[in-house]
This record gives sequence, structure tokens and C-alpha cells, in this order.
Amino acid sequence: MKTLFDKIINFWKTGKNGKLILVIVTIVLLSCICCAGMLLFSNKLASSPTYQATRTAEVVITQTFEALPTETPLPTKTPIPSKTSIPSNTPRPTNTATPAPQPIILTGTGDMVVDVPKWDGPALLNITYTGSRNFAIWSYASNGEKIDLLVNTIGQYKGIRPIDFRSDESTVRLEIKASGAWEIHVLPLEYITQVHIPGTYESTSDDVIALVGGKPDLLTVDASTATRNFVVYSYGNYSDLLVNEIAPYTGTVVLSSDNIILEIIATGSWSIQITIK
Repeated sequence: MKTLFDKIINFWKTGKNGKLILVIVTIVLLSCICCAGMLLFSNKLASSPTYQATRTAEVVITQTFEALPTETPLPTKTPIPSKTSIPSNTPRPTNTATPAPQPIILTGTGDMVVDVPKWDGPALLNITYTGSRNFAIWSYASNGEKIDLLVNTIGQYKGIRPIDFRSDESTVRLEIKASGAWEIHVLPLEYITQVHIPGTYESTSDDVIALVGGKPDLLTVDASTATRNFVVYSYGNYSDLLVNEIAPYTGTVVLSSDNIILEIIATGSWSIQITIK
């Protein structure tokens, strides 16, 4: 080592050229040393972890765990609704009393057509005629069709006839054929003659009666002194033709237990007897 140093000193002393060469060699050696040092330092940096000068974001990695399913709570028992009290029977509205129909009086002389402004439902016609010739009465519906020939006789007449006793009938007009004075009273059913049965009843012309007091059974007719047609209709759940004969006539027929009204068409005296079951 000392010999190398001495040689460098001597070479330095040789002159200007020696010094220049020595400077150049020194610079080259220093360059080599610097290069070697830098190479060594870069290798060391390459082998060591690299750190960024500025961390732009801190990434935190956490371990995720799958959440265990929680136990679904069992549905609670829905309380059973208490029994709703049954509503009491709602009282039905009381029937409002309606005024009873009032009789309608129709009068005239000779042929006429008169309106009958009556209530809905059945009615009675109490008819009186004082003429001496033909006397006839037709009832009409609102559509102009004839309903029934109520009276067809000659001379004076007094009797009772029913109108609108059937559900398909509604009288609005009467046509009267007459040669004299006549009078017609249109009466509600409250004016009907009631016959308590068992019992008897007699008359001399057309009539309408109601049977009360029991369930009818037999109808015995005595029209031995009557003339012309003798007819008996009964009304209950339905209407029925019980007798249709030419007088004089006598006989017995069966009545239905639901018969409550009898219509008799007759000329002259007659009588009936009704028995019950």
C-alpha cells in the first residue's frame, strides 16, 4: 500500500503531464466508485419494499363474515275475536192507519159511461134501477177492454155485484145501458154482509156474502122459486164455480175450507145453508 502511494507521489512530481494524467485517472476512479456505489444502492432499494411518498387512500381490508341467520320469531297467537252479540230483533214499524175508503155514489138516467175513481183492489157495487126495460152494466179496464157483464136484466133491479175480485182485474169505468134512473154505490169490502157458519142466509137477487166463524164444508142451495140462471162462485185462495144451473134448482155442493166469500147470481128468492167440518 505504501509503495503504491509513493509511486503516485513520484508520478505527480514528474511534471505537468503527469499531474494531468493523475487528475484524469483520479476522476475516472471516482466515477467508477460512484457508479459502483449507485449500482449497489439501487440494488438494495430494489430488494427492499417500495413506499409511496404520499398515500392517496388508506385501504382497510376487514375480514367479512357471513352473518348467521337469526331465528325468525314465531308468530304470536292472534287472539280469537270475542263473540259479537246477536242484534235483537229490530222492531217492525207499526202499520200506519190509513183512512178507510169511502163509498162512491154514481147516479144517472139512461145510457151513460162513468169513471170509477176507486181504490186499488176489490169492491162491491150496490145497484138500484127503476126503469122498465133492459138494464145492463159492463165494467172496463184502463186499456179499454171489457172485464165483466155485471148486470143484464129487464125491468126494475136491486142487487149487489162484486168487481175486481181477481188479481188481474182493475175497473176504471162503467158502461150503463138503461131506459130509466139508476144509482150505483161503490163500497169497500167492509160493507160486505157477514154470515156466521154454520148458518143460513136468504135473499131475492144478486148478492155477495162473507163466511165467518169456522171452516166451511157443505153448501146446500134452495132456489126452487127462482127463475132464469142461478150461479154461485166461491173465493178463497182461488175462485171456483160451484153452481151454474137454470132455476128452479136445489142441491148440495162441497166447499173448500179456504172459501171465505160467496157470489150468488139469481133472479127471485133463494136460500143457502152452510155447514162446517
